[in-house]
Amino acid sequence: MTPEFHGKIKDGLFFYNSFKVFLAYVKGLKEGRYYLTLHKVKGPSKTLEQLGYFHAVVVPTCFKQMVEDGNGTVTFIVAGGTKEIPLTEDMVVEMLKEIWAKYKGVKVKSKADMTMTEASELISVSIEWAARYLHCSIPEPNSL
Repeated sequence: MTPEFHGKIKDGLFFYNSFKVFLAYVKGLKEGRYYLTLHKVKGPSKTLEQLGYFHAVVVPTCFKQMVEDGNGTVTFIVAGGTKEIPLTEDMVVEMLKEIWAKYKGVKVKSKADMTMTEASELISVSIEWAARYLHCSIPEPNSL
């Protein structure tokens, strides 16, 4: 088995997760020239079921409740004036991602970059937020 030395690349430099393990490994090697092959590691990605539930149940329920509550438009302040545009489901997705990011204390990320755990948290936070602020009930994914 070939040893694996996990790490990350930041600002063009590779940082080992456990540099001591790497040093212990190379200490036993003969003098000479060597090379390492790097592979990008992806964590467990979100599932199609998670994305389907989010877009087929959570987002439409929030969108429908916002429209029913009279929040069918979004108001922007532009050059001293205001401009209203219709609320869309895409805007609701962005709002829910922003809410999740604030709850987690992280930057907003694309759903494409989310792990399975992060996608689950996005769904849970969205359900809790909808119950608290929109007063609507969204069934948990496992109760469908």
